[in-house]
Amino acid sequence: MTTIIPKVNTGIQQLDEMLFGGLYQGSATLLEGAAGTGKTNLGVQFLMEGMQKGESALIVTFEEYPEQYYSCALELGWDLKAMEEKGLLELIFTTPENFMQMVDEDDQTLSQIIEEKDIKRALIDSVTHFEKLAPDQGNLRHIETNVVNFFKREEITTLLLKENKSILGGWNVSNNKVSFIVDCYIILRYLELESEIKRAIMVLKMRGSNHQKEIRQYEITDKGIVVGEIFKGISGIFLGTGRPSEKK
Repeated sequence: MTTIIPKVNTGIQQLDEMLFGGLYQGSATLLEGAAGTGKTNLGVQFLMEGMQKGESALIVTFEEYPEQYYSCALELGWDLKAMEEKGLLELIFTTPENFMQMVDEDDQTLSQIIEEKDIKRALIDSVTHFEKLAPDQGNLRHIETNVVNFFKREEITTLLLKENKSILGGWNVSNNKVSFIVDCYIILRYLELESEIKRAIMVLKMRGSNHQKEIRQYEITDKGIVVGEIFKGISGIFLGTGRPSEKK
């Protein structure tokens, strides 16, 4: 008998539609984009969707102090401090080195936190920092695989954020090894269109499920990420330089 894995909502209705109902429970998703594209906003929005339903969440950050996270989220109306006080949020600010020790099977620290808090959703900000630990691509893939497998074993629906240095122009996915490990791969992209910078979101991969292939516009509002209409009649979006498609 085939086991049907339920899907969980991301907190963004239009993104759930692109994913045909949301992310698979217990899956790992890579969310990649350049600085300022809203990766952390989307990640926190995903966690808030769960916490508002009583699901505990985990944030692991190598970049921002907890107070910075609280402050940025509060600007969007999300009180992470209150969630933490309710026992619905665990925020760990650490180094990549210490985190990998926590992921190690001989160290039960992180597993104990997950069990005690009954963590259901997690946000890792960001896996780009693992590049500092790996002298070559083989070691990096080993690290990324260990992290993804750890959270999958714990049956936690996880978002892994990744920086992409390309603001506009070429985007080389082939150099991104972690994209082959995860179950779902979502890209946030800047787009230059008629002398204006817009934002584009696309789902490149979703293992075990179909998904919408269209590229959509999105905005970062005072209530979080809002996904809008499909880009129509525009080519070159993935390259970051949109232009009207030639009509035949």
